[in-house]
Amino acid sequence: MCGIASFLSNRQWTGTPDTAWLDQVAEAFEQALSGHDLMEAADPLAQLTERFYDLMAFGLHLRLVADPATRQRLEAIRDAIRTLRNAAAVKLEQGPRTDALEALREQLDDYLWQIDQEVLANVDRTLALMPPALAANPEARDHHFLAWGMELVLESIDKLEVRGRDSAGVAVAFILPADMDPELRLSSTQKAEFCDRCSIAHADTRQVLVRKLDDGRTACRFLYKVAQLVGQLGDNGAALRRFIVEDELLWTMAEGFETLNIIAHTRWASNGIISVPNCHPVDGLVEGGVSTGLEKTMFVLNGDVDNYRTLVEETVVSKGAYIPPIISTDAKILPVLFHMDAPENGDAEERFRSVLTRCQGSLAVVMQNLSDFDSQFLAQKGSGQSFYVGRTNDGWLVASEAYGMAARARASYPIAVHSHGGVSVILRDDDPADAVPMARFLDSGESVPLKAEKIEIFSRDIFRGEYNHYIEKEVHEAANSVRNTLHGKYLKQQGRVAFLPEGFGNGPGLVARFTAASVPVRRIVCVGQGTAAVAAMAVARLLRRSLAGSDIAIESYTGSELVGFMGDEGMDDVVLVPVSQSGTTTDTNRVVDLCRDRGAWVNCIVNRRNSPLVQKSDSYIYTSNGRDVEMAVASTKAFYSQVAAGKLLALWLASVLGTMDEAAVLTELEALEGLPAHIERVLDGKEAIAEVARKYAPVHRYWALVGNGANCVAAQEVRIKLSELCYKSIPCDVTEDKKHIDLSTEPLTLVMASDLPELVVTDTVKEVTIFKAHNGSPIVFCAEDETRFDDVAEAVIKVPRVGGGLDFLTETVAGHWWGIAAAQAIDAHAEPFRAARITLGDMIAAPATWDRTLVLNQLNKCVDRIASGATDSALPARVAAALANYMLWLVNQSPSICATEARLADILTILNKAIEEMTRPIDTIRHQAKTVTVGISRPQG
Repeated sequence: MCGIASFLSNRQWTGTPDTAWLDQVAEAFEQALSGHDLMEAADPLAQLTERFYDLMAFGLHLRLVADPATRQRLEAIRDAIRTLRNAAAVKLEQGPRTDALEALREQLDDYLWQIDQEVLANVDRTLALMPPALAANPEARDHHFLAWGMELVLESIDKLEVRGRDSAGVAVAFILPADMDPELRLSSTQKAEFCDRCSIAHADTRQVLVRKLDDGRTACRFLYKVAQLVGQLGDNGAALRRFIVEDELLWTMAEGFETLNIIAHTRWASNGIISVPNCHPVDGLVEGGVSTGLEKTMFVLNGDVDNYRTLVEETVVSKGAYIPPIISTDAKILPVLFHMDAPENGDAEERFRSVLTRCQGSLAVVMQNLSDFDSQFLAQKGSGQSFYVGRTNDGWLVASEAYGMAARARASYPIAVHSHGGVSVILRDDDPADAVPMARFLDSGESVPLKAEKIEIFSRDIFRGEYNHYIEKEVHEAANSVRNTLHGKYLKQQGRVAFLPEGFGNGPGLVARFTAASVPVRRIVCVGQGTAAVAAMAVARLLRRSLAGSDIAIESYTGSELVGFMGDEGMDDVVLVPVSQSGTTTDTNRVVDLCRDRGAWVNCIVNRRNSPLVQKSDSYIYTSNGRDVEMAVASTKAFYSQVAAGKLLALWLASVLGTMDEAAVLTELEALEGLPAHIERVLDGKEAIAEVARKYAPVHRYWALVGNGANCVAAQEVRIKLSELCYKSIPCDVTEDKKHIDLSTEPLTLVMASDLPELVVTDTVKEVTIFKAHNGSPIVFCAEDETRFDDVAEAVIKVPRVGGGLDFLTETVAGHWWGIAAAQAIDAHAEPFRAARITLGDMIAAPATWDRTLVLNQLNKCVDRIASGATDSALPARVAAALANYMLWLVNQSPSICATEARLADILTILNKAIEEMTRPIDTIRHQAKTVTVGISRPQG
């Protein structure tokens, strides 16, 4: 799990842009402010959208630095957008909600953020990357562009490090004209530093490389790297920025450059120890008498080179060379192959393509080669890896995820080819402004143009704010997500609720379908996949509650089950309610196609406006504002808003069909309105929840979830999040059935029991007593006024009641937070193993520092942690045994044993495996479904 970002400039940054368009946009917004129809704001927004790339260009950035009047004009536009946005929010809350008004508010939000954070605040961030004297001099255009380009790439890496953050690196290269020698402008002190840094080998941090090109120009490359044993999101970016701003040599030598070529990488180590030498970018330098020049080519890699060992033997060892032990990342073989094993007479592109052809595995790579300085070389092969290429006014931008360039581009060219052996793409600094990137298949060489795709999100959608992890942000945003789901869909007047059909997507059509006498609705079928299937289960329960007494049968299924076993009957009397966060879930959308063809009315509950699922549906309900992005985690806050939308649908249909009286509808709606505050109350007690997780999660190998009635919904949903966050296979059973199944495992059992009728409470207390009597550890989630579990459970987590059949949601919130804390606790117990790996890595890099006693002491700390039981949840017995066997062997060796005889590679492998088994990244999910699932393809008919 890694991230790649790069930037290759063109020459447009050297010119002075025309910014007169700012005045036109400002005037249009002033007119919109003075008008009486909020929708008049759509025209200036359209003008701003058309100027997006001018807004984000370096030319405007420099004008904002140099000209206060330009900044004031842009600030006036921002302030106008904020005023219009607030007015739109008020109107939406008052209702009725319309798609057009919702879309306008969303676009106002987008450009308020874009101008405030990605343009104006970016000026400050970029200036902070420069030495103060240069930052204060707007005439130093080249230095300002250097800072602007570096900040562009570093911001992309900041966003991509959710894919891995144990190390990060950036190679900043630029080219100087033929008549310019950067060394001549150095002081004597700088010359000494320059010599020292040019002698840094193996692409270590702060390395400087200068090469004369054949045409007389000079290419310079500055390299910065950082490695963190355990770091927070943002730490690596802060370290890299600090290196850059303090690098006097960089800012002196860069004066007068023409082209900027930057590649960067953020890494989660899968091969090799966590160290600066293993951090990407890596060069091709090897040892053993092989000719020089291999250091001028750098690669960054996402994925694994599966045949790395074979390639090293065939390409390096066979020539009498070797890769230094300090470098153990498989990415190292890529630049080595480019120089030592590619066709001798081939040009750079053919040599690059040959490298990828030789490598086996799923790969995405970027190459920066100083001999072909004006180009960047991209390649992708295998599943699970991808690239996105974006065109800006100032050059090409590349990221391994679309959200890595969302702040700078509104469209990208995706590269994700799983056939033809993969593809290569070459980007050049002189590509025409309207150029479409061309991909060449690795097997045939055939060229195919890439197809542009719109980037749906803005950077505001993925802003992490004050939270250490994205999933923490998503859970804390759940309350507002529910509030937004309710806005503009009903009015409360004189003790009754008036639903606003026009506030729903084709709401009048849905009402007409339920009131049609010719073909009455006899079945409502709720479907989804994963978390959305659990939400569909909850929606079905709420519909049964509200439509009790009607003749409508209400069912819920996973989508794939419904399609596989639905039979051949028609569905003219069915309303299908598919639930989806993205609206792109293949399995769910296939179900919709088949059911619609059989006559079903489709009313979807979906988060993404205008998604494929919306387009397939007859009517729809948006969760939140129709674009509530969840970053780096499976659907979490969307679950709550999906259930809230389902509850709202249930009450609306009860009002339409008369299955509930007006007072009952109002009471239950007010319970739904109170849900956000109850979610926030649960999170106010998150530290107490986390303490229970820290105490029990790491020491139990077997976990289980149980629930009964509506609590089954919470149990199923919490089970999903625990499985994804903690990498556990967890059974989920009905509470009363558990004793008949697997008490023999003596599991840690999370008992969901906050939504119980009085008749069932006593039985559930008995079940918990049984769990504990059989050496299990039951943790009960129950209502805050319930005391009967206090003396029988291992621990009790209490949550507020909601009412309206929604009590199960607050225990779900608590269960979600318990899962986050559990994952963090398991991960924390890998600390002694990580520390031992650092010590061993240092000794492998410098054998003279070998210290047998120190190694045994570090490994003994690992054994102590194992013996305490704190690793029982995650560490396999075979890894613990391998560690003990190595220690036993080392203890019985002579105290004078040297590093080369100490089997360091063996113990490093053991530690790597231990750390891999115990690491819980929180912000990434192993084997995410979107990278490995293609969905069902059951034929129709």
